[in-house]
Amino acid sequence: MNLATHILAHDNWLSYEQVMELALYHEEEGYYCAHIQEIGERGDFSTSATMSPLPGRRLVAHWRECCHLFNRRLPIIEIGGGNGSMAISIAHELGFLGRLRVRYYMVERSPSLRKLQALAGGNFVRVFPDMETALRHCGGTAFIFCNELPDAFPARQFIYRSGRWSELGVSVQDGQPVELPRPCAQLPVSSAWTQWGSEGQVIEVHESYRKWYTQWQPAWKAGAFVTIDYGATNDRIYYRKPHGSLRGYKAHILLDKEHILSLAGHCDITADVNFTDLMSLARCYPNDVVTLSTQRDYLLPCAELTNALDRHLTDEVGAGSHFLVLSQLRFENTPSLDFPGNASH
Repeated sequence: MNLATHILAHDNWLSYEQVMELALYHEEEGYYCAHIQEIGERGDFSTSATMSPLPGRRLVAHWRECCHLFNRRLPIIEIGGGNGSMAISIAHELGFLGRLRVRYYMVERSPSLRKLQALAGGNFVRVFPDMETALRHCGGTAFIFCNELPDAFPARQFIYRSGRWSELGVSVQDGQPVELPRPCAQLPVSSAWTQWGSEGQVIEVHESYRKWYTQWQPAWKAGAFVTIDYGATNDRIYYRKPHGSLRGYKAHILLDKEHILSLAGHCDITADVNFTDLMSLARCYPNDVVTLSTQRDYLLPCAELTNALDRHLTDEVGAGSHFLVLSQLRFENTPSLDFPGNASH
């Protein structure tokens, strides 16, 4: 991708959210839409689902708990299923007869990944491009989950200097993309503004995830929504991270911003998830039951600790604590409280 051409076409400045949107999701040049080949050992990055069947095993157990609670067999919706590894794990855990009795839907934005998921899942899955379509097919009631989804949403990035926040973006100077801050009249909703307002601190806000989440919530009548991702609550997310958490991956090598810009369209780009912000979104529905746990606590009931990969995913000083699990349980489609608007300086 010639990122400089896109930047110059937008008055020579793009926010990092716009850069991520182009680099990841451009229909012809974006990483997820055009250039991703594989996820896992032979790809640019791995997920827990490509490493071990444990997450799938635990999600099936959680699904069964919810089916008992709702006294019905809930359809399953997986969002952002990558190469289909989780769907394969879940299909194996359900067994032959279980697969015949369960409606399994996948929601994927990337056309190329939709094809890969349909191929991996075979007759077990149906793949849709958006949540509204998937929810319509299951009557609005479903067990919904995502694994490492919010971190892949384009994030805005801000820096605190001289008593105010400015938005970071990219401009072109001497033919090369360079970082350039701009004043920001209105800040997006986040818990980070007061907690991390120290000189030079950089933060990310997944405003695009908030917009996506609020868009499909009215179509979700009842069930559960489980979100597994790396990140932290607001009081910890930028501990020892003065430059923020935006980063890239290529062939499992960690990339800084300079390399992200030079490899735009050919590498993964991600940022840690602020789970305090995600909980605030979920709690806009006051009748929903919202719980947060570490990945370790969530997976342990189904873990086989003689297995090295299960131990890795539940390591209390590693992946077990670096990943969190947010569960939202909804018994009926009640009106939400007003979602918070924009914050100002």
